[in-house]
Amino acid sequence: MRFAGFIMTYERETILVDTIQAIFSQTVTPEKILIIDNSSTYNTKELIKSLNNPKVEYYRVGYNSGPAGAARIGLKILAEEGYEWIYWGDDDDPPVFIETFEVLIKTALSDPKCGCVGVVGQFFNRKSGFVNRVPDNILQGQGIMEVDTIAGGMSKIVNRDIIVQFNILPEEKLFYGSEELDFDIRIKNSGYKLLVDKNFYLKHRLNFNRLGLPSKTFQKKSNKAMYREYYSMRNVFYIFYKNNLKSAFIIALLYSFFKQFLRFKYGFSIGIIGFKIFFLALFHFLTGKMGYRKINI
Repeated sequence: MRFAGFIMTYERETILVDTIQAIFSQTVTPEKILIIDNSSTYNTKELIKSLNNPKVEYYRVGYNSGPAGAARIGLKILAEEGYEWIYWGDDDDPPVFIETFEVLIKTALSDPKCGCVGVVGQFFNRKSGFVNRVPDNILQGQGIMEVDTIAGGMSKIVNRDIIVQFNILPEEKLFYGSEELDFDIRIKNSGYKLLVDKNFYLKHRLNFNRLGLPSKTFQKKSNKAMYREYYSMRNVFYIFYKNNLKSAFIIALLYSFFKQFLRFKYGFSIGIIGFKIFFLALFHFLTGKMGYRKINI
C-alpha cells in the first residue's frame, strides 16, 4: 500500500513546521508530504528548502487558490503519482494522536468500497440539507461506522480510486467553505463509503470535552465570521443545485434568508450586514461569480 499526503498552507510557515513534525511522528507515516503553498511570499518555499527532508516536497500555486483549489491540486498530483491513499491536511490541524494514521488506514482497508476515512464525521440529510452531529450513544462500543461527510481538519484520507475512476476532485471555484461536503456527496453518489472508527471518534470527543453538547443557539458573529458565512451560503446554494438536491436547495435558501432577521436583535446595523451578505451570496451564485471575492462589510 502506497500512502502519501499533502498539506495546504497560506503564509503560516511557523505553524507548518510543527504540523510536519507531528505527521512524521505518527506510528504509521506517509511516504512523502507535498506542501501546497497558496502564499504570495516565498517564505514557505525557503522554509521547506531549509528542512532538507527528502520526504517533504514543495509546490507553489502562484496565487491564492483557497483550500478548495489547494486540495484539488494536492489530490490530483498524488493520485497521478500512484499513491493509493492520500492524506488531505491543513497547516493548522495536525493529527491529535500519534496512532491516527494507523487507525485510519486500518479502517480504510476494512472495506473495498471505502472512498474516504477520517477521525470525525457527520450525517447529512439530503432532503433538508442539514449536516447533523453523530449522537454520543451511537459511538459507544467497538466497530466501524459509515457517515455522510468528513470535514476539513479531521485527518481526511482519500482513496485514489475515486479520483482516477470517477474524477472526483474538489472544485476550485468554491474557494473556501463546504468543498469537503461537495466532495463527499460525490463519493457517496459513486457508490463508495465514508468510514470512521467509532472508538477513535469517541476518543476525540473525550479529548476535546465534546460529549453531551447542548443544541446550537444563534449567536452574534464577528465580521470575519460573517465574511466566511458569505462563502458558506453561496457554496451551499451551488452544491445543492449542482447535485440536484432540490428540497435541500429550497430549504437552504429560505433558512438563510429568515436567519438574517435574527441578527437584528444584536443591532440594526448587524441585521443589515446579514441581509447584505445573503443577497450578495445569492446574486453571485445566480450569476456564476464564484471563487475568491473581496467583500466589504
